[in-house]
Amino acid sequence: MEEKEISWRASEYEHFEKGGGWYLMVGGAALILLLIALWQKNFFFGIFILIAGILVIVLANRKPGVLDFKLTEKGCEIGRGIFYEYGQLDNFSLHNRPGRLDEMVIKKKTTFNPFVKIPIDSQTAEKARIFLVQKLPEVEYKDSFLDVLTNFLGF
Repeated sequence: MEEKEISWRASEYEHFEKGGGWYLMVGGAALILLLIALWQKNFFFGIFILIAGILVIVLANRKPGVLDFKLTEKGCEIGRGIFYEYGQLDNFSLHNRPGRLDEMVIKKKTTFNPFVKIPIDSQTAEKARIFLVQKLPEVEYKDSFLDVLTNFLGF
């Protein structure tokens, strides 16, 4: 029996608890960059570093919201406001991540920010693969340097 729609709920991103050492590292890096900016008399860069450091710390504490995800005959819906028709998408990939939720990566037909990463449980991921392979080609997604760095830093 072919499914017409697959839906699930998940956090918008995976939250990692950060210890005191993490905050010291971020604060130290921001302080070093701020001192370099002041030494170079680049006050706009200094203001940028100050604002960026504060934002990184504030956003690191933010807990993720829970979103509804849906694959339909027409496209992929994320939450209540984002919808990608299959004509806007290039391909998809599913990552099995032991000890964590799996990840569905959908590549959009855009140059700027082409990848959409969606958390998904293993059972739903298999259903999604069977459903999506009829709509989009499946490819292997290799983690970029930025993906590896953000995972290492706990984002």
